[in-house]
Amino acid sequence: MKPKPMGCGRCGIDKDVHAIQAASDDTHTWQQPTQQQIRDRMLARRAEGKRS
Repeated sequence: MKPKPMGCGRCGIDKDVHAIQAASDDTHTWQQPTQQQIRDRMLARRAEGKRS
């Protein structure tokens, strides 16, 4: 499944669970996705939904 549009700008994980998953990997904090990332993710999810 594609990342949600407002998922982390680096990894795509949702903000509400990011701290739990990223803390276990000790990698990075949640980062706001760019407008381009949000748009691209929305389009990808829409295209995926049409194929189902």
